[in-house]
Amino acid sequence: MARAFLREPLIHFVVAGLILFGLNQLFFEQPSKVSAETIVVDQAAVVEFIQHRQNRSPEDALAQWQRLSQSAQSKVVKDFVEEEALYRKAKSFGLDEADYVIRRRMVQKMDFAAAGLTETEFTPSASAMTDYYKAHQAQFSTPAQITFTHVYYEAQAGGQTTTLELAAEHLKQLNAAKVSFSEGGQYGQRFAYHRNYVDRAEPLIVDHFGADFAARVFQLSATQDIWQGPVPSRHGIHLVLIAAVMPERVLAFSEVKTKVVMALRLAEQDKRRVAFMDALLAEYSVAIEPGLGVVQ
Repeated sequence: MARAFLREPLIHFVVAGLILFGLNQLFFEQPSKVSAETIVVDQAAVVEFIQHRQNRSPEDALAQWQRLSQSAQSKVVKDFVEEEALYRKAKSFGLDEADYVIRRRMVQKMDFAAAGLTETEFTPSASAMTDYYKAHQAQFSTPAQITFTHVYYEAQAGGQTTTLELAAEHLKQLNAAKVSFSEGGQYGQRFAYHRNYVDRAEPLIVDHFGADFAARVFQLSATQDIWQGPVPSRHGIHLVLIAAVMPERVLAFSEVKTKVVMALRLAEQDKRRVAFMDALLAEYSVAIEPGLGVVQ
């Protein structure tokens, strides 16, 4: 009976399978196991990261990844590794959830916990505040401002020379008639932007007239009743009546104390977050796929 059992085709099939399995285990290399402390970074991982972060399709995410420079790809890898480390730490607290929206909330909560501060936890000293204020005065300054009106002349058919001559002649007439700030709108041509500019900072003047015009008018003196010019801009020629010029001013410490405290608190938050991330990432090793082409 035993011989009959051994002659069964099914038994032969099972035995052959066991032999092949044993040979495979013996002679073929087994895939290496990745430890739980290793964050594996490959193309599939970073593409999925981009896909979820920016709500893109897998194809769009892959195309974006391939368009990035090496430094930009390294930044994506860094963000991915930090997020993965924060997520794993959150999971270790029993907050496991596969949904990516929940994952992001978990990461954000951990990130917030890493940098979170309350007023009672961090109150900068008086010396720290004054030191920061002195070292970052550009951060607590108001830009130069100007108040002026202008009369605009579009370039004439004869070119800029003809337009300049026309504006110079009208300048004499405006001053002879003592045309006031509010009366300037009766002269010249329609301008694409505003006729009057009151307490406007230099960036806006640059945007409306060009850098050369802005540099010139901020160098002129304020005169309540004297028109000046002609001043060229990228649009044409202008005559200007400047009522006031306020130079750039550093705000007094008393005016910005609250902002100084906030700036120091943000700096402390960044410091704590960096320290937290350094300690957290030290718990993991990072294995970047060789063909990914980024530098760790």
